[in-house]
Amino acid sequence: MTTVDVVIVGAGIAGIKAATELHSKGVRTLILEARDRIGGRLYTYHPPNSKYGYDVGACWFHATLNNPLFHNALKKQNVEYFFDENSAAVIGPEGSLTANVGPIVEEIKLYAQSRPGKDVNLKTACAEYLAKMGPTLSEEQKKWATSLLRVAEIPNGMQWDMFSARLANPPYVGRDAFVSGGYEKVLENELEEFPKESILTNTVVKKIEETDTGYKVTSEDGRTFSSTFVVVTIPQSVLKLSVEDPNAKGAITFVPDLPKSITDNFPKTHFCALGKVIYEYNEVFWPETEKFVVIPKPDESVCTSTSFPTLEYNRKLTEEEADKLEAFDFPVLTVNLKTVKNAPALMFLVPAPASHLLEENVEKYGPKLLEPIIAKLSGRKQSELPKPTLVFSTNWSSDPFSRGSVSGNAVGDVLVNDGLIEGVNRLRFAGEAYCYEGHTGAHGAYISGKREADRILRELFNLNGAEM
Repeated sequence: MTTVDVVIVGAGIAGIKAATELHSKGVRTLILEARDRIGGRLYTYHPPNSKYGYDVGACWFHATLNNPLFHNALKKQNVEYFFDENSAAVIGPEGSLTANVGPIVEEIKLYAQSRPGKDVNLKTACAEYLAKMGPTLSEEQKKWATSLLRVAEIPNGMQWDMFSARLANPPYVGRDAFVSGGYEKVLENELEEFPKESILTNTVVKKIEETDTGYKVTSEDGRTFSSTFVVVTIPQSVLKLSVEDPNAKGAITFVPDLPKSITDNFPKTHFCALGKVIYEYNEVFWPETEKFVVIPKPDESVCTSTSFPTLEYNRKLTEEEADKLEAFDFPVLTVNLKTVKNAPALMFLVPAPASHLLEENVEKYGPKLLEPIIAKLSGRKQSELPKPTLVFSTNWSSDPFSRGSVSGNAVGDVLVNDGLIEGVNRLRFAGEAYCYEGHTGAHGAYISGKREADRILRELFNLNGAEM
């Protein structure tokens, strides 16, 4: 049995930050990582037939004003970044959107966040707003404001009748910068002083058991590790398996069981399926615009009804529904990678349920769901588009160690499971889901990792009667 002061489960940015902070204070720390690589959902993928690396997980420094990862990068001066805020085009099925409906969209968001009564899905909140304020709007404004509102499906990773209206639009917290050089350099910087031998990859944790002296951690292959503290940094979607599907791949058994202060909130927390697809070409044939906000066809039903049933969160389409789904049935954020990182490629951020289809078979569904968008933004017929040299999709939803891409909010959810911030004695939790500041962001995970390291350091040094 290997014995250390702290075992950290997961080598994502939360686990890495906790580990490096503890190691810098002389605390014996060991990271156990299920995958064959570090980084978790920070992953710069280098396709074998391309000279470019692509971040298939996080790819922006969000909220740069108070983002410690960004400010670390500024100090190191070795991470390329780009503020992709200089040019954007809003593209719909009919071409560029010329109507200025931004102020109306902001007012709908305000209504959705502040409406009285029980939480509803965003589509219902939009319909209620139109019933109340419709007389002040033209038909053109109603038509395109509702389409532009649906861009909220992208950060929420879901169709608008699946997720919470109240939690759909977080407050503005600063500008975002695209990580042109790849998050792999950010990880490299963070791990500069941390011993590589203290990270064990291909180590799937199966059980965490409280003992008289701390914790015993057992891996799937039977190895055991003993520690005074454990910090669990796995995604919330995987953590919930301890209750929802204990025999699933990646599920951890806790002895004793996690307390009700944590598990009672499991049904009120969800994980979304935002997907990402890359199309790389030999040369660029689209405008220099940094990003294209692709809005869906107008949904006229919100003008004729004020209530819509909330669909099952993250449900997959039936075969018949998948056959009917088309481009411009859902919003897409298209990033011009030529502008932000000098790669002749387009990156598409796609919400569910379309993302499920693209993950399942991008060769089948890409031409149907994404290539009409490429044609529209480039001003070409789809039949005249050049053949891409590379097409690939993320697979976060089917990956057993992520089971989705990032935290999401179903109707009636809590934003954060506070029981996981409180922890259980010396069993601690960190990650993008287990924090308020930077919630869902890489920097939020980083901040939560430091939070738990600081808590452990205070307790350890109090135990030993030493100064930090």
